[in-house]
Amino acid sequence: MGTSQSAAEFENPKSSSSPTEKDDGMPTKRRRAPPNLSGPALVDYKCRKKKKAWSRCVGGWYKDRFLPGKALEDERSEENCDDLFENFKQCYMKGMLAEQKKKGLQIKEGSILGEYVEEQGFDEEKN
Repeated sequence: MGTSQSAAEFENPKSSSSPTEKDDGMPTKRRRAPPNLSGPALVDYKCRKKKKAWSRCVGGWYKDRFLPGKALEDERSEENCDDLFENFKQCYMKGMLAEQKKKGLQIKEGSILGEYVEEQGFDEEKN
């Protein structure tokens, strides 16, 4: 499923002063989430880059393929956005699992998070 984080990695990311590599190989500092964010707002913040990449892809497909009436000509054009959506979904779901765990809340069976936990085979106590 790509380069997704575990719920534990999401909950305890590396400190903001640790460098990460940019595409050009130059180290950059990680931004720390604003202290006033929690719950879904914090997850939104932490997954914002993946969401933006997916949104940009879908917007380009809509503008370049759907509006001109070419959407059905090449079905592969939509598949490119599928991987980006999966990356965003993984980030968001693992973030919400970490937030639930942090608050000591149980995952309800049949909820979206419950289905995700079941699909991924996560043991709630470990993740």
